[in-house]
Amino acid sequence: MTSQMMVDLVPVDEDVLEELLTLAVAEAQPGEVMPPTSGESAMESRTTWTEPRKGAFREYHRRCRVNRQAPVPEVTWAIKARGRIVGAARLALVDDDPKSREVGLWLGERYRGQGISGEVAYWAIAAAQTMDAERLVARTTARNPMARRSLERIGFEVVDREGVLVGTMPVP
Repeated sequence: MTSQMMVDLVPVDEDVLEELLTLAVAEAQPGEVMPPTSGESAMESRTTWTEPRKGAFREYHRRCRVNRQAPVPEVTWAIKARGRIVGAARLALVDDDPKSREVGLWLGERYRGQGISGEVAYWAIAAAQTMDAERLVARTTARNPMARRSLERIGFEVVDREGVLVGTMPVP
C-alpha cells in the first residue's frame, strides 16, 4: 500500500530562499537548479557551487517571485514535503507563447524517486489552467532516464531532440 505524500508549494521569501539554497548546495549541482549565470554557457556542466553562483541563485528566485502589480514571465515556488523544503518548481512562458507554459522542477537528491514530481505535476496543470494555457512543456537531458519515466508517467509525450528530452502535454 502506498501512501500519497502531501506536497505544498510555498512562495520563496527570504527565509525560504536561504533554506532552498542550503538544500541546493548540499544535494544538487548548479546546472540542475538554475539557468547559467552571466558569462556561462548553457553547455557548461556547472557542477561546482561558487559564491557568484550562490548569488545568482538568490537573484534568480527573487526575480521569479509572484508579483500581482507587474507579472513576471517565470514564477518559482519552493516545494515542501513532510514539513521541509525539498526542492523548487517553476512555470514559465515558452518562447513568448501565451498558450504554453514550461514546467520545471528539481529535488534534493534524497527526495528523488518518492513521487513528489507527480504531485507537483497536478499543481502545474491547475496553475496552467488559471493562466489559460493550452499546453505544458518540460525539458530534461537525455541522460536522465528517471526524469523521462516520470514525465511519461505524468502524461507527457516525450521526444529526444538532439540530446534534450522535450515533453509536451495538453492542458485539460
